[in-house]
Amino acid sequence: MLRRLTFSVLTIAVVACGGADDTTGSGGAGGAGGSGAGSSVACTGNLSFLQKDAYKETAGRSTALWPPHTTTALSWTCDDGSNDGSFRANHGTEPGATDANGDVFLVETAAVAIEGDPTTLAALRAAYDACECNTTFLSLDALGDDVVQDLVTELSQYILDNLTCTGAVDAQGLVGLLQQGEIEAVIAELPNCTWAMGFDWEGGFDDALGAIINTATETLADYHVCNNDAALQAKLVQGYLDTGMVTACNGDDPICSGPMWLYEP
Repeated sequence: MLRRLTFSVLTIAVVACGGADDTTGSGGAGGAGGSGAGSSVACTGNLSFLQKDAYKETAGRSTALWPPHTTTALSWTCDDGSNDGSFRANHGTEPGATDANGDVFLVETAAVAIEGDPTTLAALRAAYDACECNTTFLSLDALGDDVVQDLVTELSQYILDNLTCTGAVDAQGLVGLLQQGEIEAVIAELPNCTWAMGFDWEGGFDDALGAIINTATETLADYHVCNNDAALQAKLVQGYLDTGMVTACNGDDPICSGPMWLYEP
């Protein structure tokens, strides 16, 4: 199981959390580029958080009860007319990517305002472009990934043991939908379901991953998902806002220790 897990995780480390390939794991640039003119030029912009439902192959974010994929985008415009920006797909869907229906996968769920001169913001962008966790990446892409299939298998029993659904679909039916990759249907039924006291989705995903790696030397703390990367990037920008100084990300930050299944920026 350890060899299979290691091979699978390495294989999917460059596969989309939400469906689009990102072989660099870092994203890309946009805009015309800052002027570097110094502090006499003022710039304003945002760090934007773009999300979609994890594992789902259609656009949008449906509920905070289900894990998201999170991409971030950093951009600004200056009063001299220059602009610059970049994004971090976090091993997943890039801004503007569309599903089979032509709908844009990612929707903006939050944004943090930034300001500064072109030189300072260029330094922030350089730090942002290098900002990701050093722990092992676990994809939130498609249910076809080997490790995710193992995860769903383990999660299924947790659901049967601890979730009660009172709608047209019971817990067994919900498991069937999950195993078939019918994520939209799973999400639609969640309002009719209640966890037993002390149990929730985060615990279920943690237990499922723990069961997969329990015979290996790895622990939950050795893994991260795209949301951990997004949270680390948010910490980088918040540090700049708090201090006015750009400090490089620490890929070994505690934020990176253990999958952040649920994330509301």
